[in-house]
Amino acid sequence: MSSEDPCSDELSAIVAAFNQRGTVEPGLNVEGDALLQLRKACRILDGIRALRDIDRYHTLVVEGSFAALERTVQFYVVERGLAESNELLSHEDTFDYGAQAGIFSRSTKDELIELWKNHRNSTYYQQERATAEQATTMLAYAECMHDHIPKLAGRAHDCVC
Repeated sequence: MSSEDPCSDELSAIVAAFNQRGTVEPGLNVEGDALLQLRKACRILDGIRALRDIDRYHTLVVEGSFAALERTVQFYVVERGLAESNELLSHEDTFDYGAQAGIFSRSTKDELIELWKNHRNSTYYQQERATAEQATTMLAYAECMHDHIPKLAGRAHDCVC
């Protein structure tokens, strides 16, 4: 390892790991893009619930809640054939398709996009710090939607939370 490229051995190990097929996380070895997105949301929620209970990972709980919400909406949109996973390239796309699918209203879509832009980005990229209250309320919303959307799709049995 040279001082010019710190951690180069670790970077090489990452590249090798991503170039080979390893052990897939339990519950994620499924067929179909829609189910994969739902199960990813389940795993994200499981992880951030554990971190929330430690009560010092507010930033990660906020981040994970946004990610779980997005994956759950993607599940429904792809499940209903409204878009392919590769068409959902931005958060705005995902929430827009979610409104088109009737998961939530256009005003909720707009509010989610604004929440993402103004608050998620602030805690992630800028100097804002996530609070316990933000983490708790964001997780509650993600859990509520994660409970609602698979039921709406008639696929609650596929959730592995």
